[in-house]
Amino acid sequence: MLPVIAGERQSCFAITERSAGSDASRIQMRAERVADGWVLDGEKVFITNGNEADFAIVFAVTDVQAEPGKGITCFLVDRDMGWTSEPIPTMGGDKSPSVLTFNQVFVPNGNVLGEEGQGLTTAMQWISRGRWVIPAIAVGASGRLIHMAIDYVKERSTFGEQLASRQSIQWMIADSAVELEALKWLVLYTAWRVEKGLDARHHATMSKLYGAGRANDIVDRVLQIFGGIGYSKDLPIERWYREMRVWRIFEGTDEIQRMIISRNLLKGHVRIGEWD
Repeated sequence: MLPVIAGERQSCFAITERSAGSDASRIQMRAERVADGWVLDGEKVFITNGNEADFAIVFAVTDVQAEPGKGITCFLVDRDMGWTSEPIPTMGGDKSPSVLTFNQVFVPNGNVLGEEGQGLTTAMQWISRGRWVIPAIAVGASGRLIHMAIDYVKERSTFGEQLASRQSIQWMIADSAVELEALKWLVLYTAWRVEKGLDARHHATMSKLYGAGRANDIVDRVLQIFGGIGYSKDLPIERWYREMRVWRIFEGTDEIQRMIISRNLLKGHVRIGEWD
């Protein structure tokens, strides 16, 4: 991983398939054991950084007799082993996700990451730890958008008065600021739990749900404040509007986050009001 840390190589996380998005246990891509390794066949879709990656962290079924979610193994697969990628055009912008195609790609035994058959456990650990990165990004992006709105409403006048004097505008800015502060503390508490080695999965899930939703609300208000110029490509607001929308989908949809949060509470895995 040192070349990745040094910025010399790029990777991508390849688990999603056309029929297995939020339910990663249903992936179909196969890895068949052969002498000295495995042969991978199948396709991954909507893979972030897939077009730029030098190698992929790939999850494939190695035991078809196992129950769903079992018998999945994780592999490190260099691009020069033979897999290809193709961009998927989206509303998000220049950096598109991709389709990764594996056609009889040989992977040596030494490229198995973790234990054979335990790939889904590895994947969930990765996803759980990375889930709160999205709301952390949302804190910075939302803060910048609110600052832009504040500066604009103090300069822009309509009907002889500054926009800043309009109560409807004031309330949009106030609501956005309150939501940003709430998100900031939720992300900070999640980060504190990670730093202390505590289980942060539940709070990361809450951060993801709240952060993605509030960021979308904030950018929508800011675009409304700017009006036509905000809708144009002269400013970055419209780009953030498009890019933020996917935050409610990838790394687990809003609906999946709500399912996880409610399940944790109803089964007693976490309790309201408990602080470690």
